[in-house]
This record gives sequence, structure tokens and C-alpha cells, in this order.
Amino acid sequence: MAHFTAVGVKFPPSLIASLIFLLDQRDRIGVSPESCPLTFSGIGRNLEIESKKLPSVIYNYPTSTMSKNKFFELELLRVTGIFLVLYDHSSPYLGWDPRPYSFIEQPGSVGIGIFFILSGFLLQRSRSLQGTDFIWVSFLKKRLTRIFPLYWISLVVFIIYFKYFAVLLASRFEPLFPTFLAHFLGLQLFSRPLIAEIFTLWYIGALVPYYVLFSLTTKFKFPKYLSLNLIVLVSFFLLKLALQSGGIDFLDVRLFLHYPTFLLGTVVAYLDQDLAFCKTKSLVFTLISGLAAISYVPIIGNEYISIGNRITLSWESMGYYGYSLIWTFFLVSLIFLMAPLFSKSPGIIRFLSLISYAMYLFHRPIYGIFYEFVISFISTSIYLRTLLFPVATLVLIGLSYYLTRLDSEVLSKKFTKWADQLF
Repeated sequence: MAHFTAVGVKFPPSLIASLIFLLDQRDRIGVSPESCPLTFSGIGRNLEIESKKLPSVIYNYPTSTMSKNKFFELELLRVTGIFLVLYDHSSPYLGWDPRPYSFIEQPGSVGIGIFFILSGFLLQRSRSLQGTDFIWVSFLKKRLTRIFPLYWISLVVFIIYFKYFAVLLASRFEPLFPTFLAHFLGLQLFSRPLIAEIFTLWYIGALVPYYVLFSLTTKFKFPKYLSLNLIVLVSFFLLKLALQSGGIDFLDVRLFLHYPTFLLGTVVAYLDQDLAFCKTKSLVFTLISGLAAISYVPIIGNEYISIGNRITLSWESMGYYGYSLIWTFFLVSLIFLMAPLFSKSPGIIRFLSLISYAMYLFHRPIYGIFYEFVISFISTSIYLRTLLFPVATLVLIGLSYYLTRLDSEVLSKKFTKWADQLF
């Protein structure tokens, strides 16, 4: 079988054919939104298929009139978010730190902020469209179906690779079984520091309780929903402060420090469901939020902006997440402003958006394996490692494509059958 070769790396023809299909056939798919209603969901598998009328080829090219006209900005945001994360996590593989500390000190945190605001927006919008037909158990089950199957595979990969084989970022994850169990259930942020942190996968430990709380409280009218969630947020702050004052280190602060970003997404969906106002006022929002982002450090003071140990709640950690929130809002506004520049050729953006969840879950082990091979058998040169980063990212994209297909065609179906029997 022939392969496409770039910089010594072979790519299967099926992947190349899919990319060509995205570019050349994007306007001839022939699927209307009426015959195939689609909804979106935060980072990851951005299409929830709700109709059996969808041809199988649509999985390789996720498009519809609705998504093309209204939601391209969200797909562009998702792609921006995942590449901010990849950029932030590149240092161990490149051998040097490419992040400009005079700009965004932690671009990965801003990328995660984009994912959270997207999740809040898309959940609330989906909820609004369901109206009185909303059933919280079914709603939650669909969301967890999109999260857990591929996440569980990544959890096993992380433990096996980083515990037993990795040189870069090796970790013992002790105590192993409690750490695995807490992560398996999506409760890792509730269990810190009693368990080890499996880096990157902490995000799921925030997303799962956010989804659960949203599903339980969104049956109320939005003002009451928002009030209840703000009460929960304040309660967690007070609980954390009370535990700290008693010398008890418990609960990861990321559990509630990212929650305002998620809630902001739900507020936007409630006020501007089709994003018409956001698109119209994107220049104004960009200017205001950009000025706020640039002014934040001089006003707050750099000494009050620190991510800390993620266990201790402090003014510095709150200042850090405020910093991340403002930069997230600025980049969201900027992407809305710049989206028309990308909308003429949306195929690659939609493709990357579709596989972004798999890219997030597996980028560390894939980069790790790639670079340990390079360092062990080719060269330790920082220059070569830097030049090979785009190649490693192409490998990540190719593998993420197949992992996403595996998730959609096999894993999620089996998980859905299991969930249907259980609930």
C-alpha cells in the first residue's frame, strides 16, 4: 500500500484522502440540518449525532448549514484552545521554554478557559433548545457518553507509559489504585492531595462535576439556576477556606476557580443564544477585554499572580485565575472578530475541531514517545527537536483522527448500551 511521506514520516492514504475530501468536497455533502440535527459540546467530539439519517462519510467531514453559518467561530475557538495547550506543554519536548512571559504566562490555562466557556455555552444552548422536553438523566448520559470512553483509554495509557516507560515527565502516580479509581470516576479534584495528580487529565475532573451540577440545576429558570450555582460556588470557597484554616489540605482549587468561566459561557448562551450580538460587537469586546488583559498585571501586581500548588487557595491563585479568565475573554472576542478570515476555507478547522478531544487526551504520551525515540536514536539537539515539533504534531493529528473514529464507531456505542442498561 502506498504512503505519503513527509520528513521521513509515513502517513496512511486514508488520512490524506480524508484531508483532501475536507478541502475539495466541503460544499457538496448534501445533508440538511433538518435531516441531521447537530449539537456541539465543549472540547472534543464536537458533534452529537441525533439522527440515523446521517451518512457515514459525514463523520470524516462534520458540516451542516447550521454549523457552517452559526458555529464556525466555536470550532475555531476549540482549535485555538487545543493549540494553546500544545504550545504550553511543548517545553519538555523542545528542550527549552518558548513561552514569552511578557505576553501570556500560561497559555495552556487560557486554552482550558476557552474549553470551559465553550462547554458552558453549548450546554446551556442545548438545554434551551430542548425546552420542556428536557430530561436531566438523558441529558447527562449523552454528555458523559462523549467524555468517558476515550478518557478511560487515555487514563490507562498515561499510567502504563508514564509510570513504567517514560523518561520525559516520568511519574509514579502513587498510591496507584486510589489514584486510578478517583480518575476513573472523574473525582480526582475532590481527592487531592490524597491521590497523585495525573497531569492533563485533571480537566476531566472539573468537567464531570460541572456537567452533573448543570444537569441537576438547569431544570429551573435561568435566573434561579444561576443563583443556585453561585451559591454552590461561594460555598466551595468558604469550605476550602475553613479546611485550610484548620490545617486540612483537601480539594483542588481548580475545581471552583475555573467554574466562573464555565458559568460565563452559560450566561452568554442565555442572553445571546445564536451569538448575533457577540458577532456584531466583537470589535468592541476585543478592544475592552484587550485593554483589561494588558492592564491586569500592572494593576494587580505580578506578585499576586501565581498558580501555586493547586491545593492552597490564596490571593495569588485567585489573581492567577482572574488573569486567565480575562485573557480567555480577550481571545474569544478576538477569534470572533477574525473568524471571517478563516471561514472561506473551513475544512481543516472543522477537522481539527472534531479531533481536538483526542488531541488533548493523548498529546503528552504521543509527544513523549516521539521525542524519546528522537533523543535515543537520532539526536539530542535542541534545534532538531524544535524543527521536528510540527512533524510530531502531524503524527498526533493522524493518531487522534483514528482514535476519534474508534470512539464514535465503537466505544461510545458500547458505553451507551451499558448506560441504557444501568439507567
